[in-house]
Amino acid sequence: MWKDAIKRFLPQLIMRTLPDLYGDVDFSQEPEFLSQELRDTIQRPIADSHNPPLFVDELIKLFMKNGSIEWVLFHIEIQGSGGEDISFRMHLYYCLIFSHHRRMPVGLAILTRPRPKGEKTGIFAAEQYGTRISYKYNCFEVYNLDDEELLNSDNPFDLMFYAVKKTANVREESKFAQLLTLTRLLALKGWNEEDRRDIFNFIVRAVNLKDVALRQKFTRVIEGDGDTMTLSFVEEYFLNKGTITGRREEKFETARRLRAMGLSDSDISKATDLPIEEIEEFAKL
Repeated sequence: MWKDAIKRFLPQLIMRTLPDLYGDVDFSQEPEFLSQELRDTIQRPIADSHNPPLFVDELIKLFMKNGSIEWVLFHIEIQGSGGEDISFRMHLYYCLIFSHHRRMPVGLAILTRPRPKGEKTGIFAAEQYGTRISYKYNCFEVYNLDDEELLNSDNPFDLMFYAVKKTANVREESKFAQLLTLTRLLALKGWNEEDRRDIFNFIVRAVNLKDVALRQKFTRVIEGDGDTMTLSFVEEYFLNKGTITGRREEKFETARRLRAMGLSDSDISKATDLPIEEIEEFAKL
């Protein structure tokens, strides 16, 4: 979902996170997304769970307005609470990018959750027998952003940042309340319908409301609000009775029959492609 959002709202992301860079980029020239190119070039002979392939989240070629620099490479990593040492990985990715492109990237780590205690962010430094390495990169801490500022902002990414910030490790009822608030707020924003639809798609995936009954309640409430522009893109995710919902109802009916036959939820999930959590919730209805 992050890659989709970055590609869709790249100027707004740069404006929010690195305003100095935003002022120098020529957005009339289409940015080039290079992460797949790097993925295809840097392959390991043997990939395993202990040594996964070294792929950046996003690498973008940005063209500049004027000056001696024609273009810069913009490296973005999205990091939550897990994963290895983010500073070590940022330096490792810097080495890979520099080795391949022979150009220093502008590095940005978007931290959606606090890092483990004692882990330094924003800089990688190492020293051994008089040899020293130091790599400083940009950090953007989503979890420290002000809620009111995010909700009142005209930058689409701020609303998406808010969704990520407020719905981590919370109960389904809280997710439902936040999703309803954000959807109604989105309807009031002055963005065009296509932008609002794409922002909504991100928010739904970020909130990740798993409770089937609450999903159904959400659609009923939105239908009752009567905002046709909002409803049009909510339908694509929750209603769409001729396609998405219809197929899902068929899958749940299949799941019900398989459960009655004594199959485990794990086997039912494999047979229907439904998440185990949804099968369990549906069984309670």
